[in-house]
Amino acid sequence: MSDINEDLEFSHYFQRFLPKDIKIDKGSIFYRDKYNEIINYIKALLTDSDLEFTMFIKPKGTLLINVQPGTDILDFLKLVSSNYYLDYIELINVEKLKGPDDNFKNFIKILERIDKYTEKDETDNDTIKKEAKRNLIVINQPYNYGIDKTLNIHSILHDFVNIFKNTTKAINFIEKNSILVWINYNYEEISSGVFDVFDLLIRIPELNRFERETILRNFSEKNPKIVFDINTILNSTDNWEVKDLNRMLEIAIFKHYINSDLNNVSNEITDSVLSLIETGEFVPSKTIKIIKQQKIGNSVNLIQGAIGQKTEIKERSEQEIGEQESILNEIKDQSISEFMLNQLYENAASKNYNELLIIIDKLKKKEHIEENERKILAKYPFILRDSPNMAHLNLEKAKKRVDLLKKAFGR
Repeated sequence: MSDINEDLEFSHYFQRFLPKDIKIDKGSIFYRDKYNEIINYIKALLTDSDLEFTMFIKPKGTLLINVQPGTDILDFLKLVSSNYYLDYIELINVEKLKGPDDNFKNFIKILERIDKYTEKDETDNDTIKKEAKRNLIVINQPYNYGIDKTLNIHSILHDFVNIFKNTTKAINFIEKNSILVWINYNYEEISSGVFDVFDLLIRIPELNRFERETILRNFSEKNPKIVFDINTILNSTDNWEVKDLNRMLEIAIFKHYINSDLNNVSNEITDSVLSLIETGEFVPSKTIKIIKQQKIGNSVNLIQGAIGQKTEIKERSEQEIGEQESILNEIKDQSISEFMLNQLYENAASKNYNELLIIIDKLKKKEHIEENERKILAKYPFILRDSPNMAHLNLEKAKKRVDLLKKAFGR
């Protein structure tokens, strides 16, 4: 009976996957230099022979990883588990850890007996000795579970470190044939105390432009029928992560194909991508941090979001705030309803469609605009509210609507 209760208690907190049940495509992982450090750490602890570094340090089998939201770190760890025949044990009920203290104590007790739980699985191959079974325990701390200094609320990482520092005998996961990996998304939660509990802290840096370009090119090579301007998307996705980039492209493809006005024209999705970003119909995992670091003027919606965040505004310089307010005032003064904007574009498409196409193309390429072209553009200043790509898209849609109306009335 006690075994049944223990199993129920374990299942309230953790989910376990055997190596043979993990299905992760190796090619779907974007490998970074820091991923090699994670593999090297795990390999070192799995080595049966005596290691020289144990003369200087006694590892406990605990690894802390600080990373940005939107990475493929969990898929990577699952792949490592599968390749090294480790049972993958992941915390699934983080809410319990934010509740009564007894819940957190039960969580710690389960970790203390983790080797007992994993010995009970009867579905494993009988040829594998129980003492040889090894586990990779992953605590994926949600990035919205951070510290709140105003309410004196600590993160679960802080509570975990505090309990371990104050216990007479901390858990040695290596002795329990396990490795504990804690995923943290907020570096502000990390203090020097973590090194009393974790063997290593590995920080995975944000993707740089070259890495993001590699991800976009990989997507393009895997989907040769889909076309998009890589440089344009790179300029609009500063600090984005691998999963955000891939998800955004997938959604853009879907929206492109359900748009009856465009899906028969081409497989060019650049405008669909920009539309998702500019309208806020796709939100990257680390929106708050993107707003904080985004250059002024890159995205009006992101700037509006930043001004809405009072704590972030305080951190900005007076000059930056002044520039933001200036941009926002201009936008507010030019406020136009979507219905009216469609009407304006239809009027422009019916009168100066070809000329405006040339002008928008010049704006896109940042080429010189002639005097007569400036006069035409002055008739339709609303076009400058959109990026050249969006203006081109809106003009194309308007032209199609105008042509349909002409056809309907026999013109």
